[in-house]
Amino acid sequence: MLKFFRKIRQNLLSDSNNGKYFKYAIGEIILVVIGILIALQINNWNENRKKTKIGTQYLTEMRFELQNDINQLDFYINDLKKSIKNQEAALNTKDISKLSIDSLSMIIATINLDFKISELTFTKMNNLGITSLSNNDSLNLKITEYYNSDVVRLKLAMNYIFNDLVKRTDFYIYDQNKIDMVYTYSNQKFSSLHNQSEEEFKNEQRTNIIDFIQSINGRNIVQYDLSGKEYSLSVLNRFKQRTTALLKIVYDELKINDSKLKPLPSFQSENE
Repeated sequence: MLKFFRKIRQNLLSDSNNGKYFKYAIGEIILVVIGILIALQINNWNENRKKTKIGTQYLTEMRFELQNDINQLDFYINDLKKSIKNQEAALNTKDISKLSIDSLSMIIATINLDFKISELTFTKMNNLGITSLSNNDSLNLKITEYYNSDVVRLKLAMNYIFNDLVKRTDFYIYDQNKIDMVYTYSNQKFSSLHNQSEEEFKNEQRTNIIDFIQSINGRNIVQYDLSGKEYSLSVLNRFKQRTTALLKIVYDELKINDSKLKPLPSFQSENE
């Protein structure tokens, strides 16, 4: 091809036909420009294809992380609902002295909410300097808002809740001297560490729990614990709504490139 153009250029120069030569030169320049533009277009297409492939990969990873987070949230939400229901039922009993030791234990039972939301994919994005996973600006914005705002707020709330739990746990184990919390929560076998029979110990434990619950300090702690569980439940429910909303948007984006994508699993509704 280059020899062909060189031969034409030489013929035009030898004929001293400057007009035709300039036309040829302009045409050659145009051809070079078109070639460069085509090469740039191919390069851009390849780059966009690579970007789309990486975006799809990360969106897929994010999808399964969000699904696992929702399953984890459902586990703790169910635990909280059960604990609140049992605690309220026991507190609403007309004569608390008639409750069994198991029911009494539900009144002072705490729940450990020390769990972590997955941020692995978003962290990888930041480490690689990736600011978007698709051409959908709305999706990219929602991903950023979710991890930089919603997840941060959840961490702050969970940190406060967990620190509060640590304080109550420390009080039950180290400060008060009426209820054997280790025996109550660990379901360990009755041991020789106790200086009375198992029946005598349970009767004493039952009496001590009743005395504690009916004391001013005990009532305050029980009511505060119940309020904390209700607050925790509202926090987790709100966060689950945001996680579910983001998951659906991520799934819809993946569905565009894969019409055979398996549908999302059904998640527990807030009213269940």
